[in-house]
Amino acid sequence: MLICEVNRGGTRGSEYAYVLLGNELVHVSEVGRKVRCEYDSCVYEVLVNADYVYFFSFSRSGYGYVRRCLPGDYEDITSVLDRTKCEGGDIKDVLNTWLRGVRFRIRNPELNRLLNELYSVFVVMVNEVRSYWRSVGGEFGVMGHAARFSEFLSDPRIYYFTGMSIPNDNGRVRSVKALMSLVYENWVAVRIAEALGTRGLIRRGWETDTSSPVTVWFEQGGDASFAILDTMYGPITMWVEFQWDPAIHVFLDAEIIKVNGRLRFIRRPGRRAVRPDVVLVKGVFDRVGSLIQANGVIDLLVECKALPYNEWASDVDEQVMQYLVNFRPRAMALITRYSVPFSVKDGLARRGIKVIDNVTPGGAGVSELMGFVKGVFGG
Repeated sequence: MLICEVNRGGTRGSEYAYVLLGNELVHVSEVGRKVRCEYDSCVYEVLVNADYVYFFSFSRSGYGYVRRCLPGDYEDITSVLDRTKCEGGDIKDVLNTWLRGVRFRIRNPELNRLLNELYSVFVVMVNEVRSYWRSVGGEFGVMGHAARFSEFLSDPRIYYFTGMSIPNDNGRVRSVKALMSLVYENWVAVRIAEALGTRGLIRRGWETDTSSPVTVWFEQGGDASFAILDTMYGPITMWVEFQWDPAIHVFLDAEIIKVNGRLRFIRRPGRRAVRPDVVLVKGVFDRVGSLIQANGVIDLLVECKALPYNEWASDVDEQVMQYLVNFRPRAMALITRYSVPFSVKDGLARRGIKVIDNVTPGGAGVSELMGFVKGVFGG
């Protein structure tokens, strides 16, 4: 069989090709040889008798689609669209039919460990996120480019077939770790909202339909606030993946400073960390722009780490300290799932950054986080 694949290195604009052997999806490169390539498109000659050929396709925005084809030659995209040989659909629509019982061939021990963790601990987290916001009158949703997170929120099985369709274990590992980070920071945001005694949510100015739930809007770098909390300390606006300027991440040298009592965006040599995980400000702010106009001060900035310390140790100086310098919050915390060395915790504490580790479902650090947040806003 001659099978074409478009590989753009991720899940945006790619179309990955697999053959089904028993109940295993095996990438064409493992069971064939590369015949020719043109730009990011390659044709493989598959040397095994497969039950089906699967194509996992992604739009430029990351939206996933799957086709299952009878064995045969598929040397270009038009042949994959042949309805006499192929059937296709959204991944969510075929989970219980021809994706049921199907698994990718995975031989990487680290990836298997991460997947086991993802589908145990992080499924619990995402369920807690969704149920908590509903309990205070909200509806949690994912906007923008976080397609994999949106899938995991909708049905964790969808993410398996999109994230694992990347035909490279290193790419798969990066995908799982990125998803873990997004889930974790949103779970920490929920614990913070609980600590504040959130009684409900305040609608933004444009949310005029009072009969519908309030939108809890996760969008990486979006201008709109994530949620406006009605708390026992008064209204508090929360951002998750806070971004001061919509284009700030494209600069190699972005920094926020205060000049004559007002915040200014300046450029200095070197790359700067610019998107802290969770930001809280007293008051009601629909957008980042309204916070800037009011010359608002960040009351609490929280950076979250879902992975073990050795995987992000360099971030202490390259990211965490930069947030303290760039944003100058009244209070700042580093929240981690795993233990952090005492020397690191002590060094950051001397600079005014509280480190709380072992913050995970059932973990000892949860109560410490709750107490810290109450102290920041109740002090």
